[in-house]
Order: sequence, then structure tokens, then C-alpha cells
Amino acid sequence: MFIGTRSLGLIACGLLLFGPQLIAAADHAAMAPYLTHDVVAIGYVDLTRVDMPAAAEELLRAGIVPEADQADAARAATELQAEVNGLRQLAVRRAYVLFRVSDVAEGGTTWIVEVERGGKATEAAKFLNDRRRQFMPPAGTPAAVVRDFLLPKEFSAVSETIVAAGTETQRARVKELVVQTASQPREESMAALAGLGDADAGLAVIGDAESRRVVREMFPQLPAPFMEINGKLLADGVRWAGAGVTLPPKFQLTITVDAASPEIARTLEQAIGNAMFVAKALLTKDAIEGPPAHQDRAKGLLPLLALVSPTVEGTGLSVTFGDDEEEVAFIRDFLPAMTQKMRDELYRKSRMNNFKQIALGLHNHESAKSTFPAGAIYDNSGKPLLSWRVQLLPYMEQMKLYNQFHLDEPWDSEHNRKLIDQMPEFYADPDPAVRAAIGDRGRTTFLAPRAEGTVFGGREGIKFGDLKDGSSQTIMVVEVVPQRAVVWTKPDDWEVDLANPLDGVKRSDRDGFVAAWGDGHASIISNGADAEEFRGNLTYDGGEAPKP
Repeated sequence: MFIGTRSLGLIACGLLLFGPQLIAAADHAAMAPYLTHDVVAIGYVDLTRVDMPAAAEELLRAGIVPEADQADAARAATELQAEVNGLRQLAVRRAYVLFRVSDVAEGGTTWIVEVERGGKATEAAKFLNDRRRQFMPPAGTPAAVVRDFLLPKEFSAVSETIVAAGTETQRARVKELVVQTASQPREESMAALAGLGDADAGLAVIGDAESRRVVREMFPQLPAPFMEINGKLLADGVRWAGAGVTLPPKFQLTITVDAASPEIARTLEQAIGNAMFVAKALLTKDAIEGPPAHQDRAKGLLPLLALVSPTVEGTGLSVTFGDDEEEVAFIRDFLPAMTQKMRDELYRKSRMNNFKQIALGLHNHESAKSTFPAGAIYDNSGKPLLSWRVQLLPYMEQMKLYNQFHLDEPWDSEHNRKLIDQMPEFYADPDPAVRAAIGDRGRTTFLAPRAEGTVFGGREGIKFGDLKDGSSQTIMVVEVVPQRAVVWTKPDDWEVDLANPLDGVKRSDRDGFVAAWGDGHASIISNGADAEEFRGNLTYDGGEAPKP
């Protein structure tokens, strides 16, 4: 996953959504007419205090941005700060996002951007519309689905000091509220904005009558020692909850809950203490008895529990991270290792999914053609022209790309060479470090093993019934080390040394490699796999006894 200007823009939009700065109720007076009783949450950011280069530097220090993307991320943060500065020049102060249950039916959220009196609301609306179009990810992607719901449909100036965005119905609602100057805001909403303090960004959750009813009736009964935390307590005993963050260079996160009474606040404090006790017991057990990966994760998480120390004052309960230097230093040391583990896990899942897609494509080909693909696309004289990966495209919803190839020309012909950069993502490793090691765009480490007796070892494609050793025991495609990567369109694959079959796949950067099997499943094979057993898995009719 590469992080560029567009991705940093979406990250900034995420800050707008999930981060509310909170100063005092008077400082949020411009929002009062719009905090109607159906608003369940308010997102907020103070654009006058955003420092994207400092935030990016903190992300880089924490290891949240992969090393291969760090230069791009730093450059993008600088470019994005220029956009924020452009809004400041138009006297834009703050951006709010209002969440309602009805947003699901209306197809998106309502945004309200506050402009200082005497500012340029109309120009700000045009500026924001232009930038929104720049940050639009490709249609049909998961990011596009999130964008279509969370990001505004269109910005328009509705008064001298307010720019609204959302669907046409939502903007009309804002215009109506503008003229209803006598509108009274919800007390809880203004209290939540004031209660989150002097942060730069954050989120306040208030709920409405319907969402509280659902919590009251549907919240499950928790086991001991959390039985006192039930739907009625949460729906009727919590006025609001929120998270406020001070952005880098001084990072601080505060989570706050305002209860209906001091007794309920103390009940919530006790529940947090119980949760920490249970978590410590489970992590300690994992650190001693769990698998190696679980032990490492548990040992890393245990020190974090000491940072969760709630404070109760009257009806308020709060937990703050980053309010002393030792805590900040610990988080900075802890985050790189933890984020790398999380990132590696995401890459592993994505890599496995890619192999499952390829296996499905192979089965789709076999179903349509009664054979798996041959080792390559050949000309009439038997010369290999293009790889089986190209031949598989129509069976992986890539017919448009497939039709662009000249199938009677080699992979490096003047025409076909232009298509190398259009390699589908399911042939690409998701890890930026692997991509960097591979080199040029258009190279893949997802290859077919080639040797006598392998599925792609001959000129003709084999049938499913030819997998005599068992489809679940026969490897179709395997992940090779970056040094063995090939251009994805080239009729080139992994030439297996059957005398040393793990040479070319055994990795030094992680514990194993991925393979797709004849029955359509994908799995990770350990670097310590038995060489003889692995050799048998590479052939489809070697006479090895199938495992029970």
C-alpha cells in the first residue's frame, strides 16, 4: 500500500472525522443551531492548529508509515499543509462533521465548515470542492465506498460564515437552520464540545432517543466482573463520551465520559479496573504459555496496561495518554514494533487473499476449458510468447486488460511491453519492502513451479483429474524470494531444483512463504518444511501417498 498525496489527503479527512478539538462551549457557538436532537455524534478539527509535517514526522518516528513510503509521506504532508494554509487564507477556522442515524438512508454525513466573519465562504466552498475531487479514490474500491458515505457530496456557502456539505437534502436542512436563529441546541452536545477541553481534534458521541433505545434493549448481558455494565446504564446513565487529541508536535489523547451521577462514574471506573485485571491475567498467560508470536505480542502489550489509569471527578471520568514524558517515550518505543507486527499481519492476510484469487482463477479456467492453463501462450512454432498469468486474466474479471494484448506477439514486443505496468494487484505483493526489493513495477514473485511433473511443467495444460497425488497435496503457484521475481507477462517462472527444492522460496525476512494448492486453498509453508515432502507437493503425479 503506497502512501502519496491522495492517501495523506484521506488521512487528513480521517482526522476531520475522528478527531474533535474541543475548547469551550462559547468557542463552538457557531455550531449551536445545527446540533439538533437527531445528531448522535460530532467530529471536529481546528484547521488553524493543524501542522501536517509535524504529524507526519510523528507517524514516521512511530513506524506507522512503512519505511519504503516515508519520503513520499513527508513530501505529501508538506503539500497537504499548503492546502490547509490555503483554507486559512480564506479565513476558514474549523470543520465539523455531524452524524445522524438517518445518514444511512440519506447516503452520507453533513459537514459544516466555519468561516470567520469577513472571510470568503464562497471561495472556500469552491476550494474544498476542487480538493475533494483530487482525493477521490477509484470507483468501486473499498476506499471509494467509505468516501461516498463519509466524505461530502458537495460544498456550498449557505451564509457569510458557514459552508455546508452533504446531499442536497442535508444542505437544505442546514440552510433552513441558518434562518431559524432561535433554534436551541441540545445541552448535551454543547457540553460535550466544551468538555473535551483544549484539544486540536476529536469526536464526541451523544446519541439520540432511538440509538439510546437500541442500546437499552439490545446491549448484551456481560459476564462477571462486568455485570453492572448493561444497556440501561449506558443508555440512561451516560450523557456523552468523547476523545480529544492534541496533534503533534505535542501529542496527547484524552478519552472522557460524562455520567448522569458520580455513582455511575465510579461504576464505570470500577469496570475499567476489572477489564485491566482480566486483560493482565490473559496477557500474562499468553506471554508464558502461548505460541511464540502470541508471547511476543503479549509481552509488548502488558506494559501498556499501566498507562490506563482513569480519573474520576464528580460525574466525569477521563483517561489521558501522553501527559508525561516517560509515557510519551514508552509509546514512541512501543509503537514501531507493534505497528510493524500489525502491518505484517495485514500484508499476510492480503497476500493469502491474492493467492486464493489466483487459485480461483485457475479453477475457473479449468471449468471453462476442461484444463488448467498451459505453462505459457505459444505461437504456432512452439515459441512461448506470454505467461500463463496473462492467459488467466479473463477468468479473474480482467477481460478488458486481456483484450489489449496482442496474443500473437511476444511479451516484450513494442505493443505488449506497454502493458507491463498494468499488472493487476492480485499478482503484486502487498508489502512495500518486498516491492522495493523486487524493483520495477510490473514484476511479481507469484510464480508457478517449473520442473518435470509440475502442473505448469509441460506444453499442454493438465486436467483436474490428472492431480493423482490429490488436489489438496499439489502446489499450483508459490511465492518466491524477491531475487527470483519476473516480469508478470513474461513466460518465465520458478525453475525448481528438485535436489534442493526450498532454494528460491525459503525466506530470510519472515517465517515462511505462501502457496496456492490444487483444491483452491492457500497456506503458509514454513521455512523449516521437510524438503522431501515439499518436493512431493510440487508434482501432481509423483506417487506420494496422500495424507489422510
